This record gives sequence, structure tokens and C-alpha cells, in this order.
Amino acid sequence: MTVKQYKVDEVDRLVAKLKERGNIILTNYSGIKVKDLSLLRRTLREKNAEYKVVKNTLFKRALKQLGYADMDEHLKGPVAVAFVGDEIADVAKALKEFGKERQSFSFTAGVLDSVLYGEDQIKRLADLPSKEVLLSQIMSLINGPASGIAIGMNQIMASVARGIKAVAEAKN
Repeated sequence: MTVKQYKVDEVDRLVAKLKERGNIILTNYSGIKVKDLSLLRRTLREKNAEYKVVKNTLFKRALKQLGYADMDEHLKGPVAVAFVGDEIADVAKALKEFGKERQSFSFTAGVLDSVLYGEDQIKRLADLPSKEVLLSQIMSLINGPASGIAIGMNQIMASVARGIKAVAEAKN
């Protein structure tokens, strides 16, 4: 296989990954040990994400083929990409936790639903509660008014029953 063919094949693999999981988070992994990167890969795999070190020029080609925003400013130095499905907040949270223990690790950018976000926005996303917590909060908000209505209806019915009983006792 020629060098050029290898590059074409690698771009094709990256395009396939981007099509499969369109949400990505770019990180700078400079100075991180291989065993730590393996641990991060394992952690992200559990969250249905894939973490891959990429060659910047080949990744730029893959992004260009799919019409992604110009990300050249974020593709400098040692870059690794987290290819994410729908659990973007969980993956961002895992990356943030990983970065807390390793000062040289950082976010550079992310693409979520075809929109380019900067480092600060990705960090804010990592601070969001998990999907399960958000769903339970929404359900409690929905249940709150429903419970209030049910209690109010019971009180009205009890008042009507007391009123009818009082009228019946007054007639006897």
C-alpha cells in the first residue's frame, strides 16, 4: 500500500466515524501518558464514545468532505477527537474529570449538531447534570402541578360532601 493510499483510507475511516457519530469534542493530549489515554478510551467506550488521536491534515480533509465548519484554528498540535453519539454531556463530563487530574489535557472545541462550540462552551456543557437527572427533574416539575390539582380536587369534593351532609343533617 502506498503512502497516499494509506492517507485516503484514513480519511475515509474518519469520514465514516463522523457520519456515524456527528458530535465531536477536540482535545489537546500533549504530555499525557499512553496508559492514561488507554484509561480514557475505556471510560469513553463505556459512554458509547470513541477517542482517537488524529493527524490534523487528514482530519481537516475528512471535515471538509462533510461540510463541517472551518476548524483549522483548533487543529494545531497533538489533537485527539472524542466521537460522540447523543450522550454528549456525559462524555464532556468524563473528559473534564480526566483533565482535572492532568494539567496538560484540555478541550479545544466541539461540534454538536453541526454547530461549532469553543472550549468554554464545552466546559459549561460538562457541568450540566446527566440526562437521567434532567429527566427526573422534568418529571418532578410535571408531577408537581398534577399533584396540586389532585389535592385541590379532593379538597373540593370533601367540601361538597361536608356541605351535603350539613344540609341533610339540617333537614333532619
